[in-house]
Amino acid sequence: MDDRKHYGWVIVAVVLLVQTISSGFGFYNMSVYVAEFAELMGRPVSDLSLAVSLFFLTGGVFGLYVANLINRFEIRWIMVVGAVISGTALASMSLVTKIWQIYALFVLFGLGNTGLSLVIATTLITRWFPGPNRSIALSVSFTGLSLGGVTLTPLTAYLFNNMGVYESLPFLGLSFALVIIPLAIFFVRLPRPVEVVVDTQSEESQLSYAQAIRSSFFCRNSIGYALCMLAQVGGIAHLYGRLDIIGDYEVASRAVASLSMASIVFRILGGWIVTRLALRTFTLCMLVVQAIGLTMIGMADTAWQGIVAAAVLGASVGNLLMSQPLWLAEVFHGAIYPRVFALASALSVVGIAVGPYLLGLIIDRTGYEVAYVSAAGGCAFAWVLIYLSTKGPKMELQNSSVVQ
Repeated sequence: MDDRKHYGWVIVAVVLLVQTISSGFGFYNMSVYVAEFAELMGRPVSDLSLAVSLFFLTGGVFGLYVANLINRFEIRWIMVVGAVISGTALASMSLVTKIWQIYALFVLFGLGNTGLSLVIATTLITRWFPGPNRSIALSVSFTGLSLGGVTLTPLTAYLFNNMGVYESLPFLGLSFALVIIPLAIFFVRLPRPVEVVVDTQSEESQLSYAQAIRSSFFCRNSIGYALCMLAQVGGIAHLYGRLDIIGDYEVASRAVASLSMASIVFRILGGWIVTRLALRTFTLCMLVVQAIGLTMIGMADTAWQGIVAAAVLGASVGNLLMSQPLWLAEVFHGAIYPRVFALASALSVVGIAVGPYLLGLIIDRTGYEVAYVSAAGGCAFAWVLIYLSTKGPKMELQNSSVVQ
């Protein structure tokens, strides 16, 4: 059993490295891609923001299919295909000359990213860690999400400004093949049933998929997180452009790194906190922090104010990304979890896809200040819905049985 526990931490390390590459050159780099391609192609920010929205929307839609593929194919091969598609799309961006080509490649990039997504990552972690170490394992593995922003986003900005955008992109794409493919082939696997102990007596573990997704808990929780992600990803997608106006590309890249570093520190701290504090209370606190960070970014006048504001936003980013899969894994056990989380992720992707484009439209018409304060307002609506996520599906079913 000790060897099995130890291999679970190998999986944590692999997920951390995979998320570093996929988030660094994907999620966190979106603000760099938007700013650089908008300038190179002479297009408004909203046009490039639509490409980012297509990336996330594609990921959300195909994420639903990935949840089913997990039960049919080995996860390692899903990850390999995802890495090949993602790397090819990113490298091919060096050849674009028209906006529709950008859109097409961002769709392809989003398709590939589904094979490296949080659905894959959380399925691996929750299968290997069914017990009390789950929150720690998730927080450590999800550190890769922010580590990509700390290391790879500044590296991308440096390469773009010193080597050239089109000249750098093939090397970014190649990293998917050099790092992710060997890790997936040689290290990734799901545990055999005898290797983990699952609470099969839990009533929530015996819920059907249909019962789970019809529960008011799932609906409120998922819509609340969708609004949260709309504000968060919209803010991150335009962070580089916002700070580039205040300072220059170095200030902007430092702000992204500041956000990512804060995300790392507070995610690890959050993994410890949620073992002692209710997830609902913790999530509500993080939504308040996110709203404050977005407002500060919008109101920043100097480089240091922008960097500090990015760090405040980062404190919430890491923990809000971690809290939903942890919460759903706590409520929905067993084989239905990948499908439940995939649907919740797809709903979040609606917010993720709309966020960059919506903020881009507001920026084009009114400026960054109004856009970021509006995003903070969206957090208030998310707060209310998460606050109302009080009952689990088991309690709802019990209450409905009493009524009947």
